[in-house]
Amino acid sequence: MAAQSEINYESVTDFYTNSDVFITGGTGFVGKVLIEKLLRSCPDIGRIFVLMRGKRGKSIEARVDELVSCHLFDRLRKENGSALGKVVPVFGDITQPRLGMYTEDIERLSGVTVAFHLAASVRFDDPLQDAIKNNICSTYELFEMLKSTATALRAVVHVSTAYSNPENQYVEEKLYPPKYDWRTLVQAVDRYEPQTLDALMKKLSQNSPNTYTYTKGLAEQVCNDYRSEIPLAIVRPSVVLFTIQEPMVGWVDNFNGPTGMMVSAGLGITRTAYLPPKNRINGIPVDVVAKTIILAAWKRGTIDQQISTSPLPVYNSAVTYEQSMEYKEMLDRGKEYLYEVPFSRMLWVPGGAPTDWLIIYYLKLFLTMVLPAFLLDLVIKAAGQKPFLMKLQSKIHGSEVVLRYFVRNEWEFDTKQTNNLIDILDAKDRKTFGWYMPKSLTGTYLESAYIPIRRYLMKDSDETIPYAKRKLARLILAERIIQLIVCGLMVVGIWRTAYSGSL
Repeated sequence: MAAQSEINYESVTDFYTNSDVFITGGTGFVGKVLIEKLLRSCPDIGRIFVLMRGKRGKSIEARVDELVSCHLFDRLRKENGSALGKVVPVFGDITQPRLGMYTEDIERLSGVTVAFHLAASVRFDDPLQDAIKNNICSTYELFEMLKSTATALRAVVHVSTAYSNPENQYVEEKLYPPKYDWRTLVQAVDRYEPQTLDALMKKLSQNSPNTYTYTKGLAEQVCNDYRSEIPLAIVRPSVVLFTIQEPMVGWVDNFNGPTGMMVSAGLGITRTAYLPPKNRINGIPVDVVAKTIILAAWKRGTIDQQISTSPLPVYNSAVTYEQSMEYKEMLDRGKEYLYEVPFSRMLWVPGGAPTDWLIIYYLKLFLTMVLPAFLLDLVIKAAGQKPFLMKLQSKIHGSEVVLRYFVRNEWEFDTKQTNNLIDILDAKDRKTFGWYMPKSLTGTYLESAYIPIRRYLMKDSDETIPYAKRKLARLILAERIIQLIVCGLMVVGIWRTAYSGSL
């Protein structure tokens, strides 16, 4: 039955009205979009406490000012700028007991009714000890604190990952059996040296591809153990990409995943990748993820308000296989867009292609990426500047190796419960918190992201586009001249070899 016919329907905006919210990971990509959406679409929300620590010499007050000053909040600034004052920084550190919070700050959270746990280490190659502290201990410490402090708590959403159990290539919206006892790991984290834990990683994790997916999977078991003590729900995003609609199209603030791949290709740095070109990447727009998180908390605190030992609500925030992006098509489309609006700081012509042949990959890697980087570094050094290209290529290659498991495999995700979140909304809430996904993300969605990526991520103003196009034309001419010279030398070499052999 549709939600609007329900007598006791509590709207999403009413649920958040006068509600104090606590967020860990609020300064991250998803966290920023979540905060912006809450402030803009729930104007009567209470305070939003954001856990953060001082960074690079900046106080938490300076960091929160920096947070709300980014372009993501431009629309909110115009429509309801005073709402930005509801963002309250709270000092803390997720790797420490009680999240590193001061007693007086913990007491300030006593009136919190909704909590979102987004903080985690997303590094795939973290030492196991660090991953345990960031992803498992932080979850446990948060739940313990909320259980004893937030007496008015209505909902807690733990943000996991759709790849928390990557051995299952069809992922249902349910918990999977634990690979190990999370409590034992928490107890062991300070008893053993980091090297000892790393040595035990394969045995402990049952050959998980990395410490990130392993510890995120165990963090879900922490949720399961606390499901009868606090009102919990889990949201599992797939690969989180730029916004599709709100508050602007194409906003992104990091180089993770496909964004980094497209940017490095657009700069002419990346020329190849070792992956099956026909494989698909399951990307989900970040604003869709934020809405899913908001609705998961709303449903847990209203429709599912009775705390029980029933199965924990799990929502896979992902797209269908047909909507996902094929690597080759994504890169080919990207090349077209990059020729239309090139980056002004490109080092070479955007080009190259992925390959599924390891020998060809390493050959192309050496000839088109490593060797040019080495030669250009020599030129840069001779000019009295600090060389950087070899270091950059090493970093890109390291990221490619870490991600290899994910690009060489494919997953499908069940999203029935996630889609149902929209179905149970009334018409007004559906308009504000619902979403529409196109049949394919490789089309307009991908194309519309290039100008915002160029403008906001690369800090390339629109005024530089004519210059960038002229620069691209010069680089294309230089590339063709080099190709002609190489072909000419090869012809001469073959002719001389043949001629000398005939004497």
